[in-house]
Amino acid sequence: MKYLSNWNKINESDEKKSDGDPKRSERLLTQAQKEHKDSPEVKEKTGPMPAMVFTDVVGSSKMWSDDPITMAKQLEGHHKLIDSIAEKNKGWIVKTIGDAFMVYFEPSEDSLFNAIKFSKEVILGEKSYNLRIGVCQGNMDQKTYSIQKVDLKDFFGNAVNAASRMESKVSEVGGTIAFCSIKPIENKMDKIKTLGTTVPVDLSKYDLRGATVQKAYKMKVK
Repeated sequence: MKYLSNWNKINESDEKKSDGDPKRSERLLTQAQKEHKDSPEVKEKTGPMPAMVFTDVVGSSKMWSDDPITMAKQLEGHHKLIDSIAEKNKGWIVKTIGDAFMVYFEPSEDSLFNAIKFSKEVILGEKSYNLRIGVCQGNMDQKTYSIQKVDLKDFFGNAVNAASRMESKVSEVGGTIAFCSIKPIENKMDKIKTLGTTVPVDLSKYDLRGATVQKAYKMKVK
């Protein structure tokens, strides 16, 4: 896939300098990511921040059970859709688990906007599935693991965990994007609102399982 070669470019650049299973996307998190909240705080980085996106297909378990052949065919199209829209919006696919995706958006002033724009386009472009998506902008740690002689890059930290919780806990229903930032984003909201109507989220209603977020918003796409 094209995204694999694009992801390799990122690696090279670095070297040079619900359904009823809301935990699906949480399985995308490595053990290192889950344990990171118990680790000493890393030195805070300054400058533009990246954004992370988690997507999931609502009701996929039942679809796989009812009609696995059709589901497999539709999933191939879903992969191609996410691949093309991610690249267009400066996003790179980190990994997948079945129909769930983890997509990274490079640090920039517009990384959160790009991630939400990608999310909206995916929801509107996907005709076979109903999607829920979580997004968070914030500094992340990254590590390359060598597994079975293949180098795999992964990201972890509070922003990654928060993006996962936005999808699995806050987005809740299909056609919805739940998003947040580790730092205040009031100055970004005017631009984000050009993508659709946003509503604040009452975070006291949700168990984010250790992820810390001050404010979050939802955008209903369809």
